[in-house]
Amino acid sequence: MSAGVRVSDLLYPNLVLADVGTGRKEEILDAIAERLARQHPGVDRYRLTVAFLKREGLMSTALADGIAIPHARVPELPCMIAALARSRAGVDWGSHDGLPTHLFLALAVPDDCPGSHLKILANASRLLHDAECRRRMMDAPDGTALLDVLRSHETRFFGSTPSIHGVHSLQRSDGATRTI
Repeated sequence: MSAGVRVSDLLYPNLVLADVGTGRKEEILDAIAERLARQHPGVDRYRLTVAFLKREGLMSTALADGIAIPHARVPELPCMIAALARSRAGVDWGSHDGLPTHLFLALAVPDDCPGSHLKILANASRLLHDAECRRRMMDAPDGTALLDVLRSHETRFFGSTPSIHGVHSLQRSDGATRTI
C-alpha cells in the first residue's frame, strides 16, 4: 500500500466480528455499526447503519470471491473508521459472482473528506481478492487471529511501511488513544 495507508491501521481486535452469522444484509450492517459505535464514542449507530444501507441501495458493495466492502460517508464523523466481520456460512449480499459473501470490511469516512478512502478501498479489495489471504482468514479461530492474518498479508503485499501519518487522534472505548 503506498503512502503508508493500511487497512489494519483502522482496526484492532474489538473491531473484528469473528462470526456475524447468516442474517440479512440489514442485520449484518447494523451489527457492524453497533460494534463501531460501541468502540468509538460519539459515533451514532443509527446514523452509521442508515449510511451503510443508503450506499448498498445504490449498488451492492459485494464483489466476488466471498468478499464485500461496505462503505459510506457519514456527516459529522470525526475520522475514518473500519470494522472487519466474517460469516462462516456466508450471506447473500448480491455479489457479482452470485456466491455467498463471507468476509466484510466496513469503512466509514467523514462526509467532508472526499476521496480520502479510495486508496484504502482499492488496497483492501486487492488484499481480500488474494485466495490465500481469504482462506487463512476463514480458517482463523477468532477475531485476533483474523486481524493477524490481515496484517501479515498486508506486509506481504505492500511491505512494512509505517501506518497512516497522524491524521486524527481517536479515543477508543477502552480509554486508549490511537493516532491514525
